[in-house]
Amino acid sequence: MEKKFMLENLIESIIKGSKLSDADSKTLRDAIDNEIRHKPFRVAIIGQSGVGKTSTLNAVFGLKGYVADIAEGTTQIEEKIFPMGDGFNLAIYDMPGLNNDIEKDLEYEQLYKKILPTCDVIVYIINAHSKDIGEDCRILKEVVLPICQSGDTLKNIILAVNKIDTIGESMDPNDPELRWDIINNVPTQKLKECIRVKLGAISDRLIAENLVGGADAIDVDKIVFYSAVFNYNLGEFLMAITRTPRGVFWAGTVGPERLGKWSDMLLNK
Repeated sequence: MEKKFMLENLIESIIKGSKLSDADSKTLRDAIDNEIRHKPFRVAIIGQSGVGKTSTLNAVFGLKGYVADIAEGTTQIEEKIFPMGDGFNLAIYDMPGLNNDIEKDLEYEQLYKKILPTCDVIVYIINAHSKDIGEDCRILKEVVLPICQSGDTLKNIILAVNKIDTIGESMDPNDPELRWDIINNVPTQKLKECIRVKLGAISDRLIAENLVGGADAIDVDKIVFYSAVFNYNLGEFLMAITRTPRGVFWAGTVGPERLGKWSDMLLNK
């Protein structure tokens, strides 16, 4: 018997309890099947060097052993397809980061314009322990948001603040109370307070720059703070994905095992 995704089982339960005609039921099943099996879930990953794009793809999207191989100066981005089981495919675009090289940035912007409007989820990763996120704000304001506003994909953007586990070490590497509690996989009490302050400052800056919370900005519930290395707070990342238009199809097809693990993390964080 063919294995069904969790989402398909849910749809079957709804259909059985409804008064849909056989023809309407078939139309609904065909539409769901097309969304799940014949239409890859496209994800674009954007971020400056060192933000943890590869570790995020491995941790959040379940790509075992994925290694980014995008070269400096790349002007063509390859769509990488990863079969996730039962015909469901994940398509990844690892986007080059803009870096204030005017000539190269103009070329990269053309890639952004071509690819971003085709994606179901656009993950912009910010390094949590960066002293200044001004360059990230510039890229978002001058490039990413204008493209997504014109392409009606603004609702697909997730702002992912990675490496929260390193915030304390960047402040005082000699203070053991500012290091991640590896045994329990949680921040120490002192580190937790530092994280709260730093993330508050990042959120305030994003709001002040009109990048979050406005009519033409990113939704507040699309900001996530996490550690890809320690698989910490990935539950909120999952929830942000489900808030995108096609995110429910991803959540309904990644499998009960990963959903269960993330749910436990979210409930017990």
